[in-house]
Amino acid sequence: MSASLSSLLKTCGICSLFLACTSSFAAELVLEKVPPITVAQAPAYPENLARYYHGAQVEAPQGMSIADLRLSSRSEDTNTAAAALLCDDPTVGYALSSGKTTLLVSFPKIENIDTISFLNHGVRGDVHIAIASAKLPADSPQWHDVSKQTLKSDLVKSKIGPAEAKYVRLTFDVAEPGRIAGLGIYSTPALSAFTMPRASKLNVQDKSETFGLISYNLTDVHAKARALYVSSGDDLVQANNMIDGQPASSYNFGANDAMPATVIDLGKVTTLRRISAIYAPRHVGIDFYVLQSLPGSATDNDAIGREGNAPKTLRLDDKSLAKLTPVASVLDEGTGRAAVDFPEMSGRYILVKWAPTAHQDSAFTVAEISAFGKNKSTSLIAANTAGSRAGIVSDGKTIADAKDFGLGKDAKEIPAEAPPEEGPPVGLPQPPPFVFVPLVQPTSP
Repeated sequence: MSASLSSLLKTCGICSLFLACTSSFAAELVLEKVPPITVAQAPAYPENLARYYHGAQVEAPQGMSIADLRLSSRSEDTNTAAAALLCDDPTVGYALSSGKTTLLVSFPKIENIDTISFLNHGVRGDVHIAIASAKLPADSPQWHDVSKQTLKSDLVKSKIGPAEAKYVRLTFDVAEPGRIAGLGIYSTPALSAFTMPRASKLNVQDKSETFGLISYNLTDVHAKARALYVSSGDDLVQANNMIDGQPASSYNFGANDAMPATVIDLGKVTTLRRISAIYAPRHVGIDFYVLQSLPGSATDNDAIGREGNAPKTLRLDDKSLAKLTPVASVLDEGTGRAAVDFPEMSGRYILVKWAPTAHQDSAFTVAEISAFGKNKSTSLIAANTAGSRAGIVSDGKTIADAKDFGLGKDAKEIPAEAPPEEGPPVGLPQPPPFVFVPLVQPTSP
């Protein structure tokens, strides 16, 4: 084959790929409404205790501080600070070198732990997990071993509970170095995670702008955010798996979906500057949008989350799509993760579209979509208290209002947090009249 012919075929192949991608973007995008979260689903969304805003801390042998935390960009991650494991961005990982590494995660109080999971990117070896309710040296024999696994898959998950612990020790014996991300130490599932979310307990001495950005995720199923629309899928009820803070759970789009897409409702207009996502590793083009309102919808957007009034189907034709400008776009060559930073922009909805560059026989899956804003306050505690997980503020503590979950009327909704503070006095029945009955002692004849 001549060089000119080879060059021509290569050019034709690139043109065909470009035309295929262009045609997929030009097609009408039809999105189906996701059913609201019900009481029966609540146990599927446990809280992740391994987060700085819950008061968790992590100790690592390298001693890298939070100030050394580096953000991931597009499909790259060069972070080496263990602080990334307790942040909310699943694209920011922690590098594990060859040999033995021990990570110690602690909580403010003893917790009831159910499962532990994390993403594994290339690490080969073993991990030993132990728990304790008291502070112990890392090599103490008093640690209670709960799990031992071989690191050979992309996802590591251990069922260890219910078990009470204040400290969790993860010991890695690494043969081939790599990185881990998305650490989750989940509490025993309970409805109270929705009705009475935990107050923020963030108390970090060594702060940084980087940490302030990714420490608090605005797309959280335990707060106001929820998956509102998806382009396909056999079980739409599972769409909130994309914002549940569990990389081990994911949502499957239809196998024939040429352009998987989803709309996330943040519950209110919020200022954003970063969006990240983890999904099935494929060669895909990704567009991220921040929208003030739903395109083509005449519904009052302020009432959508509260009343579930969003239309059952949202259609975006060529003209509607042409009017939308993505805040950022990424071409991922198979890493399965993407993160984009952009100038601050306000919006209530996040639209994410994936366009695979080649046909795939299997369904496209998305594990997590995260969004972050800038903490404008110099105090991270104040910024997080008044931030995205807003609720009722009392005595310096924040408790989210259950009415903000945006649950629809067409399902059995999660109950409200509490009855009104005061009400009219409750009328009690009058007590029965008092009757004295004398006790007569028997007498002998």
